Amino acid sequence: MSAAALAACGRRRAGTPAAAATPRAAVANDYRWFALEPDLARGFCFTWVKELTPQQVLKRLHGRELERVSWQQLVGSGDGESGPRSRYFIGVARVEGWSLIVEDAGDLGVTDSLVRPLSAGTTVVAHQRGPDGHGRFLLLHDSAIQLDFDPLAPARVSGARAAELAPMISSAGFGTAGDPKQNTAAAFAVTERLTGTEMTQDLLYSHTYLLTEVLRTQG
Repeated sequence: MSAAALAACGRRRAGTPAAAATPRAAVANDYRWFALEPDLARGFCFTWVKELTPQQVLKRLHGRELERVSWQQLVGSGDGESGPRSRYFIGVARVEGWSLIVEDAGDLGVTDSLVRPLSAGTTVVAHQRGPDGHGRFLLLHDSAIQLDFDPLAPARVSGARAAELAPMISSAGFGTAGDPKQNTAAAFAVTERLTGTEMTQDLLYSHTYLLTEVLRTQG
């Protein structure tokens, strides 16, 4: 399939709950469009927080809202987060019954000291990738890790629900050779299965995000 065809396929819907609008079990091919997003080639982290508003997310993270920005302002202005820093800069938007945290080359969503308190009394799904293709996929509920693995090594899974969710992971389309593009797409498919929400380019581009500053070390 050509790059243009992949892009057109990826932009077909604005991202509604999968159970209501797309009765499917998402697979890697549904997220091949993400490889065409050059602004996040250096890395990313997408974190879904169930039933909390963006303002509630900011309160739990002790974040300070800076301004409201578009997708391109959030991820398209430079190198994202790199090097030693004392603060995270994240974007937060409301998507159906979830808040979506977007990071350009960040890792707040898979930093235990921040994401465990964030998941208190609710569910968090986070998918992070670094510039070398390795990353971390996390499912937490009420501060406890339910699922934890590197999408480039999906056979090595831990967490309280690892055995239960193993068939879902194996059917999502992870590549046996550890192909970063294939396995990134498969991890997004797992995210959709867990959240019930399809993430599309239109969803990302159409939302306004609360650009927020969060301290890396919190006392």
